[in-house]
Amino acid sequence: MDIVTRSEKETMALGCAVGRVLESGQCLALQGDLGAGKTHFVQGIAQGMGIRKPIVSPTFTILNYYEHEIPLQHFDFYRLEEEEELDALGFDEYVEQGVTVIEWAEKFPTRIPTEAAQVYIEKTGEHTRVFHFVGNSPYWDKVKKEVEQYAISH
Repeated sequence: MDIVTRSEKETMALGCAVGRVLESGQCLALQGDLGAGKTHFVQGIAQGMGIRKPIVSPTFTILNYYEHEIPLQHFDFYRLEEEEELDALGFDEYVEQGVTVIEWAEKFPTRIPTEAAQVYIEKTGEHTRVFHFVGNSPYWDKVKKEVEQYAISH
């Protein structure tokens, strides 16, 4: 499923729609070039989950953890060099609970849970993005419906 956004505000609104229906144990693996809008999308997800704290990219910290009714674990694999660094962070334990969103997921594809939704973000213009959603796990039905509803209303 593909969704086009034409501004940071629309990218965040799409994330918000997704965040409203995410459940504990779900994982989104984000891929896209620098400046594609991954962090804006995650800001929207957090907003949809009801998290009111400022959401910033974990590029240097690797993980930002946001405590909430359902916690949000926001990973960024960009600066990681070796897969073993994920073990030191306790990555496998995080993805079992809460909502996990991973930027630059393509760096360590074998560590991404098989049930994760893949979100490919393509920058097609200065403010235009195409979000390609790929997920075939049954528990992604709510997310797919919410994304479809977003597309209809925008």
